[in-house]
Amino acid sequence: MNADVDVVRLPVKDSALIDHFIKAGEFKNKSEFITYAVKKAINEVILKEIEEKSRAAPQMAEKDVDKLLTEIKDIRKKLWEGYAHRVF
Repeated sequence: MNADVDVVRLPVKDSALIDHFIKAGEFKNKSEFITYAVKKAINEVILKEIEEKSRAAPQMAEKDVDKLLTEIKDIRKKLWEGYAHRVF
């Protein structure tokens, strides 16, 4: 796997919470937690952009936009669960 190495500064409280999750067995190490958090954030930003663009589309009825967004959220949830299952 190709990866970049970046330095991340975290507040002490956040770092301690991450350590707690690691000790509890939720994550193997801080790198795994940060990778998880970054992927989740990217996913949220992409979904927000899709939602904004779809709402700007005048040719779609509001109910069709809502249905599409629900489908996208369901797909995203299934993909995320699959990713989480492979990682943990």
